Amino acid sequence: MGAGRAARRTGAEAWDAGGSGPGERDLVRTLAWALVYSAAAALGRMTVVGDAGVSLVSPAAGVSVLWLVARARPWPWVDVAALWLTSLLVLVLTGEGAASALLLATAVTLQAVLCVAVLERFAPHLWAGRGRVPLGRLSDLWWLLLGAGGAAVLSAPLAQVAVHVGAGGSTWDTPLLWFARNTVSVVTIVPLGWTFGAWLVGRRARGTLRQPSDRRTDGRAADRLVALVLAPVAYLLWFLQGTQPAVVFPLIGLTVWAGSRLPARWVVLHTTLCGGVVVQLTLMGSGPFAHLDDPVTQIGVAQLYVGLLAVIGLALALAGEERRQLVRELSTARDRAQEQAALLTAVVDTMSEGVRVVDASGRVVVRNPIAARLLAGTSHLDPADSTSDLVGLARPDGSPLREEELPFRRALAGHEVRDVDLLVRVPGQSEPRFVSFSATPIPAESGGGVVTVLRDVTLHRTELRRAAQVQASLLPARRLEVPGFDLAARFVPAGSVGGDFYDWQRLPGGLVLTMADVMGKGPAAAILAATTRSVLHAHSDPQDVAGTLTATEQAMDVDLVNTGAFVTVFHAFVDVRDGEVAYTDAGHGLSLVVRADGGVERLAATGLPLGVAPGPERVEARTRLRPGDLLLTFSDGVLDALGGSVADLDQVPRAVRGATTADAAAEAVLALVGDTGHAEDDLTVLALRRTAPVGAPVVPSPSSWDVTTRSA
Repeated sequence: MGAGRAARRTGAEAWDAGGSGPGERDLVRTLAWALVYSAAAALGRMTVVGDAGVSLVSPAAGVSVLWLVARARPWPWVDVAALWLTSLLVLVLTGEGAASALLLATAVTLQAVLCVAVLERFAPHLWAGRGRVPLGRLSDLWWLLLGAGGAAVLSAPLAQVAVHVGAGGSTWDTPLLWFARNTVSVVTIVPLGWTFGAWLVGRRARGTLRQPSDRRTDGRAADRLVALVLAPVAYLLWFLQGTQPAVVFPLIGLTVWAGSRLPARWVVLHTTLCGGVVVQLTLMGSGPFAHLDDPVTQIGVAQLYVGLLAVIGLALALAGEERRQLVRELSTARDRAQEQAALLTAVVDTMSEGVRVVDASGRVVVRNPIAARLLAGTSHLDPADSTSDLVGLARPDGSPLREEELPFRRALAGHEVRDVDLLVRVPGQSEPRFVSFSATPIPAESGGGVVTVLRDVTLHRTELRRAAQVQASLLPARRLEVPGFDLAARFVPAGSVGGDFYDWQRLPGGLVLTMADVMGKGPAAAILAATTRSVLHAHSDPQDVAGTLTATEQAMDVDLVNTGAFVTVFHAFVDVRDGEVAYTDAGHGLSLVVRADGGVERLAATGLPLGVAPGPERVEARTRLRPGDLLLTFSDGVLDALGGSVADLDQVPRAVRGATTADAAAEAVLALVGDTGHAEDDLTVLALRRTAPVGAPVVPSPSSWDVTTRSA
């Protein structure tokens, strides 16, 4: 209905073109239509018979619909009024009484308005075409037939009253004849008028653009000759013989033949010519229908026969045109699909990633050369072979891969498969390779199956291994023995290499602790973390924690700007004589002191991360560790695993209150994380516990100094 509203809106806008009222051109057009309608009405009035009180034929019914469809703008009611007035004048001038003329003029006008209203509502493209758009769809014919028949039925009672008033009596022949002749008039004359209007527009356009007409859609010349000349001649000869009515119906075969062979515009001419012969000879008293009882019945049956010709011929022609149009569209769609398939094949075959597509049963549908080389070492695999390229797959540790663990099988089972690395042993190659698989299910409404994208990550894993070696080198390699203190650390690397590191240094006066986290992951973050550690160690006065971070930031300013990275750092000096802690926190903020009496002190950040706003001198803060107190600092990977908010830090003090050693405290923090093997970021914990005042005997447990590193 959206298209209908748009078409009606277009027609309404056309009404408004030309100002607030009809111009001279509109009035001339209205006058021209009035003259044409007057001639058609006068011609019909020449066939009035006394028994019916109305004309036996009425070409004016079809002309009236053509008039209102092509009516002048912007005041369409002017043409409606002109139609009524013209009808009234013709009726009066041809001998109709005043009262009956008023009623008949109203009936004629009502019929035309109702028919056009149906077209406006259900075939708006025809109504908005203003007589220059021919019938193009089979539905157009049905709406025209419905409009013509329905309008004739609704206006017939008014016509019967008019005949009763004028002739002093009427029979049921009057509304039946009114219905037959007006419906047939509209169904035959309106398509003829629209065909002629479209021909004029096309001729004018070809004359302007100097383009030849497309004769390929006009049918064969021999077919047109038969339909437009031989068929009317056959009707003429047949009707002149005056055979019985039943014998005339085989002639419909000519119209069936024409409708199946020619476009609608030629079928309109065919049915008009043949119908004209039928009606005219019947009026002259010749032909099969002249054997019926009275003139009203004769012409009524003839009208219905002509209507049958028009409907059959146009229905066949329009259905054929729709079928041919559908075939053309399907052919065009097929050509486009083939072009798109060729383009898609070219794109897939030139991709740097492998693409493997299987249907719902696991049968390979598409496999580009890269996928074949990654899995089988050759780009020439049998397209029907769906299994030989999977025999070399194994888990990253080299253990066999089960059938249900294949990426496409997991995707078909509803599991998410993203960047799953598998080991591929290619026949004939000494070294295996690592391939990353990402599989996406195809929706069931599109046929089902899985699209798998493959990437060779052998080099990437080599780089990660080297980065992991760099990251491991950042961690302390030896134990520290600090009388009166218990020190422990835990480090669980995530699947990818990151920029976390912790560090400690033993100084004559105490202990330097560092927890740092470089933004990002991968080799770049690991290298930047190594640089940070080296610069921190290069400072001449390690006890000056604020000066150390200031100097580190100044030294790394260019590197941080070039990489767009920043580093969070907790850097502290612990005086082992009295437990005083001097620290500077550059945006880390994940350090706590858990007191022996159960209190908790959070060591807040004292500045922004390194690289965010370099320039201002760093400041330090101080606290003190008393015997039994525990200093904890950990990476943001731990916080993210706990929930990600500052409020989640409350879980840490509760978890470590029962720990009697730093080692147990670090383990308790990791226990909060749960499954550390699936952590998205590195998990790093550094714990320092003051065990006794200086001077008291201390017997350190060897395990208290162990630095434990786990593998994810």
